[in-house]
Amino acid sequence: MNEIIDKIYRYIEQNNMITDCERVVVGLSGGADSVCLLMVLKGYIERKHLQTELCAVHVNHGIRQEAGDDEEFARALCERMGVEFMAYHIDAAGLAKQLGMSVEEAGRKERYRIFNEACKERNARIAVAHHMNDQAETVLMNLSRGTSLKGIGGIRPVRDNIIRPLLSVTRAEVEEVLKGFNQPYVTDATNLCNDYTRNSLRNVVIPYMTDNINSHTVENIASAASELQQDFDFIESEADKAYNRYVTEGDNVVIKLDGEEFAGLHEVIRRRVIYRAVYYLTKTAKDIYKIHVNAVDALVGKTVGSSADICYGLCAVREYDDIVISCERVSRQDKNEPLEEYELSDDDIEKLKAGQKVTIQENIYYNNNETPQMKSVQIVLSLHSNYEKIRNYANSRYAKAFDYDKISGRPCIRKRMAGDRIVINREGNQRKLKNEFIDRKVPENMRNNVLLVCDDAGVLWAVGVRRSERALIDDDTQNVLEVTIQKREY
Repeated sequence: MNEIIDKIYRYIEQNNMITDCERVVVGLSGGADSVCLLMVLKGYIERKHLQTELCAVHVNHGIRQEAGDDEEFARALCERMGVEFMAYHIDAAGLAKQLGMSVEEAGRKERYRIFNEACKERNARIAVAHHMNDQAETVLMNLSRGTSLKGIGGIRPVRDNIIRPLLSVTRAEVEEVLKGFNQPYVTDATNLCNDYTRNSLRNVVIPYMTDNINSHTVENIASAASELQQDFDFIESEADKAYNRYVTEGDNVVIKLDGEEFAGLHEVIRRRVIYRAVYYLTKTAKDIYKIHVNAVDALVGKTVGSSADICYGLCAVREYDDIVISCERVSRQDKNEPLEEYELSDDDIEKLKAGQKVTIQENIYYNNNETPQMKSVQIVLSLHSNYEKIRNYANSRYAKAFDYDKISGRPCIRKRMAGDRIVINREGNQRKLKNEFIDRKVPENMRNNVLLVCDDAGVLWAVGVRRSERALIDDDTQNVLEVTIQKREY
């Protein structure tokens, strides 16, 4: 046990987490990790004879019946240790509904807001109890969802005013310390449920890897994350130099190409510069994807006047020796006007009735394996008369079949408009398309690029998102309209 505690102490000192005469706010849930953190920090301050003040903050999320018992346990622990204790009560479920996010995410967001408020009042740092296992979970979760070098680096030991002293030890070592102190703790039963991604990684994936691949899986992932953090920091330092050299900030952002100089930078540095330029205008990292950065980077090798529409209504334009990123093309979207619309003509209808296909070229929002992107496609329409019951018409994410005789007016292909709704059940109940996009996590900057198959009565199919419950094929169907999204052929 003492060896483990000494390892934590060394980690605190290596990362300059605690200094004399300061205040530290500890997030105390009552679970093993946070209890261990409080005891270790208390011991460290006493061993080093520091004048550092400790304060414990407990957040009751109002979800579990046992939450009241957890709060009282945490309060009693702090009283015994002589540590100031503060409890806050929140409605995590209500916040989740209000903010349109999961209960877990809403609780975390509110929890850190409370921590930050407590720190501002005391001019303190926040100590949270993430350990090596949490690091491994975070790295694997980021990898599975798609991430950059920064995401693979996982959790930082120090970030802004947040410190994580237990990142140097595993969950097993945390429990060993508590066992050595004969210190009990509370257990959150929801952590044993595998309904959440993180819990599945914690309870299934990592134990499997540890038992069947390498017993040091957690330590190895944590070690790799630490090295990748250093690699990322080096890249960022080089990107800093390039950004200061080539980028001018203002109402717009200008990237100076300086002949071939900017193009001659390593593509990793070039793209970090572009990302920062976009971030400067958006003030948020949310929804800035690789596709946007790559689109701007591609302009380096294109002719004057070439442009790329990217996130948040921004447009990048290649000028003579610059790339200018601005908001010049946002007005059309702000008015909620359709970006493009293609209504089938008389000739198109005649082609379909003659058994010929109608093909339309378009750029659309495409959700490929949970990775949102823009994609150039062909929309292929075909009409099948004398419907055969045994025929297996396509009905996948990017292919749908409709009862042609139930379509109101002429089919049209367009992008969304204000007030668009979609039928969600056989009773004909409708829902705003905007809300459907939100629930299905379509990135906000891509919603205007979702392709809609419509008729005079509204939306038949939001491609890649949801099919309407109108114009369904049944036993009375005679004519079937098939709409298929295919890779564009050049």
